[in-house]
Amino acid sequence: MTAAASGKQAQFAPRLNAGVQLGEYVLGQPLWPLRIADAYRANGPKGAATVYVIHAQLSQDPNVRDQIIAGTRIAAALPEHKHLVRTLAAGLTGDILWIATEEVDGSLVRDMLMKKRTAGTAGFGARGTGNLITGVGLALGEIQHGALASESVVVSRNGRVRIADLALGAGTIAAMRAGLVAWTSSTAPELQTGAPIDGPVDVYAVGALLYEALVGSPLERGGPRPSDVVPGTNMQIDEIVARACHKDREKRFGRVEVLGEVVSEALGKGGAMQTVAVPTLDRSLGASLSDTAEKWLISKGRLDYGPFSLAEVVKQINKGDIVAGNIIMDKDTGARSDVGSHPLLGPMVDSARARMDDQRRAQAEVKVQSSEKRRGALLYAIIALGVIGAGVGVYFIINAVRGDEATKKVAGVSKLEGAELKVTVSMPKTPPAKHHSTGGGGGHHTTGGGPGGQNANENLGLDMSDDSDETETLGMDKVYAVYSTHGAQLGGCMQSTGASSANIAIMINGPTGRVNFVKVNGQASGGLYNCISRTMRAMQFPVIHGPRTRAEFDINL
Repeated sequence: MTAAASGKQAQFAPRLNAGVQLGEYVLGQPLWPLRIADAYRANGPKGAATVYVIHAQLSQDPNVRDQIIAGTRIAAALPEHKHLVRTLAAGLTGDILWIATEEVDGSLVRDMLMKKRTAGTAGFGARGTGNLITGVGLALGEIQHGALASESVVVSRNGRVRIADLALGAGTIAAMRAGLVAWTSSTAPELQTGAPIDGPVDVYAVGALLYEALVGSPLERGGPRPSDVVPGTNMQIDEIVARACHKDREKRFGRVEVLGEVVSEALGKGGAMQTVAVPTLDRSLGASLSDTAEKWLISKGRLDYGPFSLAEVVKQINKGDIVAGNIIMDKDTGARSDVGSHPLLGPMVDSARARMDDQRRAQAEVKVQSSEKRRGALLYAIIALGVIGAGVGVYFIINAVRGDEATKKVAGVSKLEGAELKVTVSMPKTPPAKHHSTGGGGGHHTTGGGPGGQNANENLGLDMSDDSDETETLGMDKVYAVYSTHGAQLGGCMQSTGASSANIAIMINGPTGRVNFVKVNGQASGGLYNCISRTMRAMQFPVIHGPRTRAEFDINL
């Protein structure tokens, strides 16, 4: 058992003596052992430094060695940060793999906790732990460590908190996976199954460090709750630790800096806030909204947003940006709940959802009523034309109807002159999916033209979806239900041009329910196309939320 594993620095037997030169660095006195390396004071080209000598067995493993070198390159490329010890260089001298950093001033958190246990005390207390986790959270705001532990963090004599072994994180995990170093309770469990090093992995490690700094001993199943042994704390800090170290990574805090801020707020006030995490129904809404404190975080899936004031949260609910299923958390206490079941916000979520549903239904009803009015006007026109004669009726249609009403002429002629006309239309089918290019045109183009109307470009340069996207499309039965009632008009078009059959391809705009693309027998011009195109564009199909629906059908006389 190594000294790092046992926690007894007296067992530290340094591998190298003072005076040994590694690259441009001359070793001085040994400092402390780590899981995969020994630390030494050293002198380099720019003065005092610290050198980490990788354990011989580990430096001989190719994967461990590669991960250490890769981690060193990443760490050395980072800009200076007040909570990170800067990595300077690395090298291989003979069979000795080493890493040089700037001088480490202070003591490891691991050794400080060990001294407290020896003196009969445990942990740093609420405020000291809050300062520690705040510094660690700031250090890992934009980077990942992977193997953070109490041996990774150093506290200077003036209280400055820094992560000292960032370059060794990936190599430490590689050594654990190779069975060369034992897994510790501070490492996220998913790392053992090959998961990558990322934010939730570090959240788990920081949660374990939070527990150890409070209680004075490493995180373990069955260990004491912080609220039971740390004066001035309550069960809210237990909940923060439990969420940070949850075995399900999806249920942890989304980012280390969020955890750091939550802990800072909680322990900075002694960890003894007794207020509930959310306002209750007996607290007036006006009083709640007047509180401008930005303390509410909103979790959507794996992402956390905020902090927001309660008034800002309500505005987002009213716009539909925050819905049931999103999680609201008080960063002061760490308590959290579903927005939909929140005692104050839940009714607002339900009301906003109902209001938006009503608006969608009203819009759909207006479109349906407009369609019915157009159909009613067409029916009365046909009846009137039947009374005064087909010829006079056609005359008035041609001369009185303008724009969109021009399509009614075809319908009237078909009804009167084609009373015995036998027209059959097939059930529609969905054409083969088209995948649209995102390059090329930057706007909404049209093709075709003439009396039949202009076609929208099939590729729709601004529409980034394609027919394989999982967006809503209109069912083919609903498409058939609309155009099958216009068989007489379509048959009249064919009779007037001498055609006996036609293949019609259409594209229906989802938000409007109107046809904006027509091809007849693969063509977008000619007399038959013009007539059928006008008829199809006059039809009103059901409105959907998807971008479009494509359909194709045949018609025969």
